[in-house]
Amino acid sequence: MRAAKAEEASMGMLKTDHTTSDCLQDGEIVESLSESPGSFYAICPRDWIGFGSKCFYFSEDVRNWTSSQTSCMALGAHLALFDSLEELNFLKRYKGASDHWIGLHRESPELPWRWTDNTKYNNLVLTQGGGECAYLNDSRISSARDYTHKKWICSKSNRYTSQCPDILNP
Repeated sequence: MRAAKAEEASMGMLKTDHTTSDCLQDGEIVESLSESPGSFYAICPRDWIGFGSKCFYFSEDVRNWTSSQTSCMALGAHLALFDSLEELNFLKRYKGASDHWIGLHRESPELPWRWTDNTKYNNLVLTQGGGECAYLNDSRISSARDYTHKKWICSKSNRYTSQCPDILNP
């Protein structure tokens, strides 16, 4: 188990399957990113997956794009944003075979893609299709009309702390 956590941490990924040695505070999980003194702990809500500087939630339900974004916002997040190929590849690997909505959208096929936080998409990977909302399929980013029902991925910033909260230390 310890070797698996070390491998996940070296990849930037930390899953929130927890043991009793993990710190727990207000429903959030704190896990060590290394075994060394002065190590940092990744904090993601229960049932979220940490990767790099973000926490990701992979839904089991299906909804349209707008309802998916609303569900993410209720969790204090947005439909998934990614900043690098590493994050994109993690999302594609972890999501499984199902298509999942992500946070890219556009007003029309002629207009540029934007993230749900209103920042411009850097076209790291080209988006296929003529729809207004983007999703991850098995091999790439595709687009569809917003009324199509799919699973979704939420993302939010990961928070870090250098030690477990004092109330949890004996």
